[in-house]
Amino acid sequence: MKNACLLLFATGLLLACGRTEKTQDNAQSAPADSVTTAAKLRNCQSIADAEKLGKPMEYRESAKPITFTLTLDQDTSATQTAGGCYLNNTITVMAVRKSGKQLFKRTLTKDDLRLFAKDDETVGQTVLQSATYKPTFNGERYLLVTMRMLEPDSKKTRDYTLFMNYYGEIVKLR
Repeated sequence: MKNACLLLFATGLLLACGRTEKTQDNAQSAPADSVTTAAKLRNCQSIADAEKLGKPMEYRESAKPITFTLTLDQDTSATQTAGGCYLNNTITVMAVRKSGKQLFKRTLTKDDLRLFAKDDETVGQTVLQSATYKPTFNGERYLLVTMRMLEPDSKKTRDYTLFMNYYGEIVKLR
């Protein structure tokens, strides 16, 4: 009797979850919206060097059995300023063990900084220029990534250091 009830409950749960996924797929916006945003982004400038975009930078510490890879890419969004339009950038962080097993892969944007920064309005006006890996001590189980943000109008830079654990979660921001 218990097995029959459990089987009936599991079947009902699977059917209910399957229907919600189908209704969410039907509720997506039309592709015409992406075409209009792409036309607006054509007039935007890029801050990052074209040579650095898409090229992975690999970092390895001798005491840790992990390899970290940072890749700078262009985002599909842009930042509007008084001086014009600037394309936003993203950083993809990937951690791999020496055995080849991937620990995590995470894409960081400036919106991730907004969650932890004290003044998220200033972060909203900046564009991600670059990111670098900072080595840590042997006992620390954190990954330190320094993100350099640039204000396009004033050309001021701000450096933010992200502390990430080995699951790809942001622990704190300095």
